[in-house]
Amino acid sequence: MRKGSLHLAGLLRQIGSLRALWRYAQQIGRFARERDVDLIHANSLKSDVYGALAARSTGIRLIWHVHDRIDGHYLPRTATWLIRFLARQLPACVIANSSSTLETVRSGVRRTAIIASGLTRDHIERSWVPERSNAVPQIGIIGRIAPWKGQDVFLEAAALLLRRGISAHFRITGSPLFGEEAFERQLFTLAQDLGIRKHVEFLGFRDVPTVLRSLDILVHASTIPEPFGQVVIEGMAAGLPVIATDGGGPREIIDNGRTGLLVPMGDPQALAEALTQLLEDPEQARTLAAAGRRHVLEHFTVERSARQSEALYEELVRAYT
Repeated sequence: MRKGSLHLAGLLRQIGSLRALWRYAQQIGRFARERDVDLIHANSLKSDVYGALAARSTGIRLIWHVHDRIDGHYLPRTATWLIRFLARQLPACVIANSSSTLETVRSGVRRTAIIASGLTRDHIERSWVPERSNAVPQIGIIGRIAPWKGQDVFLEAAALLLRRGISAHFRITGSPLFGEEAFERQLFTLAQDLGIRKHVEFLGFRDVPTVLRSLDILVHASTIPEPFGQVVIEGMAAGLPVIATDGGGPREIIDNGRTGLLVPMGDPQALAEALTQLLEDPEQARTLAAAGRRHVLEHFTVERSARQSEALYEELVRAYT
């Protein structure tokens, strides 16, 4: 099921699938019992459902790890209500990838924790180059091609920048995934209509570290609050100055003016101003980039995420034994 089908009618159409869902949950339950498992960690919204069935059938404690905001921006109203209700009833603990995500689960949850998704050392090292040597500044946005990801805002900001006579090249990396090909076509048309098509590259799906090494500035332009903002920490770890929209997870990651810049959501003028600021002040750009990289290396590695998860597991096992 896709998120968009999680309304009442969509859920009713899935009643016939309940038997298969129950059989799969039973398989998980048997797997857990055979290995004397103490906790089941469900790491997505879908696994929250069959993980809950497996946990209930075996009496094993359940952890929900929520990576999506549970609100109307991401889910239909019926699914939002249902997940919030079940979060109060089923898991021994709800983990969220940011405070912003956790707030959308709402109150009444028995135990909560915030554990961000960390980067591997290999990913960090493959993304980083000590010196950037582009003759023309390369400005990029990376992510799934979707209306809420703000690639249109990025193009409008690019047009404003170019009209000011500021030389730059703009790269859009990512592909449409869930029937959003029409929006991708709209982006091609928008670049043409703005008169900036020759300054814009649509790279499609690419290896993210390779793209990051080629950029001078990374932009995050989501028009609704982001649950976390994985690409934000990827850009910071790569030693790039990052401009992100001021909502959701990025607000918790970036200390505005110290480790990156935050701009209002859906505001191409503010984004153009921030880009101009960095392009006209290379020293500030380097300072932000260095501080951002240090911040990620200290707070957003996979080792740190793993240690936090282990500590939570130990705490929960002690609490329920």
